[in-house]
Amino acid sequence: MTEPTIPIRNLYYLFCYAWNRFEEAKAISIGAEESPDLPNLLARVLAEGTRSLLKRGLDRGYLPYEEEMSTIRGHIELGSTLKLQARNMRRVHCAYDELSHDLLHNQLLKASLKRLRNANSIDPSLARELHRLWTRMADVADISLSAAAFARVQLHRNNARYDLLLKICELAFACMIPDKAGSGYGFQNVLRDERKMARVFEGFVRNYYRASQCAFRVKPYQLEWQAVSVATNGVGRLPVMRTDVYLESAARRIIIDTKYYADALQQHHGSPSFRSENLYQLFAYLRNDAIAEPDLAVAEGMLLYPQVRHALDTTYVVHGHRIRLATVDLAANWPEVELRLAQLVV
Repeated sequence: MTEPTIPIRNLYYLFCYAWNRFEEAKAISIGAEESPDLPNLLARVLAEGTRSLLKRGLDRGYLPYEEEMSTIRGHIELGSTLKLQARNMRRVHCAYDELSHDLLHNQLLKASLKRLRNANSIDPSLARELHRLWTRMADVADISLSAAAFARVQLHRNNARYDLLLKICELAFACMIPDKAGSGYGFQNVLRDERKMARVFEGFVRNYYRASQCAFRVKPYQLEWQAVSVATNGVGRLPVMRTDVYLESAARRIIIDTKYYADALQQHHGSPSFRSENLYQLFAYLRNDAIAEPDLAVAEGMLLYPQVRHALDTTYVVHGHRIRLATVDLAANWPEVELRLAQLVV
């Protein structure tokens, strides 16, 4: 696809909204100059955030250790100690807990600093800064990055400040691939990953409305098909319908389905038309909702696309449901992006 044009800083804000960490993202200074590309922006944010962590002190936690010692520490491992005594060794085998920085989230942060430092497109001065920060974490073990390692991280209220930085690390890890020489890393163009960007766009829209307005409640909404089975062989069932974004107030309900395409329009016999499969999907939501919730206000529907070739804002009434087809220009200045989303639900 011809991906939407999104400035680097806007792309960063999209991800931060999708992660529900936009306010934290704004609090991290990334400098007055626009970063030339996503790798340098991620590296700059990671460097700034790591400096802040080091200034406050890296998170510490108790880790278990076992050691043969001449004095008792913690508790004695009886079986191992008896074996030592049998060998006439006047030592005891002790198990104890000790505060350490060598925790998984610190290991992932350190490994990400090293990996980004070796990215081919990173500015040399920024690479040196990443290396300097990496050396300041000498008491944290070096590990290999993996998706499984990121999935094992468990944060809590006392170390929640790591959350945004680890998401930055995970995004950088997902985008980086070893170069042919094996001496560094290149970056994939994340905008070309249509499935990833569709999830990011959906999360951005949902979390924007959750964080930036109070007229509507933003909540999960799951619909069942209003259907009666008349014959079945016992295999298969109707799928559940899960809306992307659902807004509800005392007077209005809006079901928003987000789509991330190169173009919101399709060509039909040489003329542009709205995408039929998107309309069918949204209309199925609205009709099944109307049957399931007859006592509530009739739901409105919206198909929302990133603007690429055409700026769209068209509204129809179909079987009593208002259906709006609209775009948001992700290449605009960020305040204009937020203003556009606010105007869409007025």
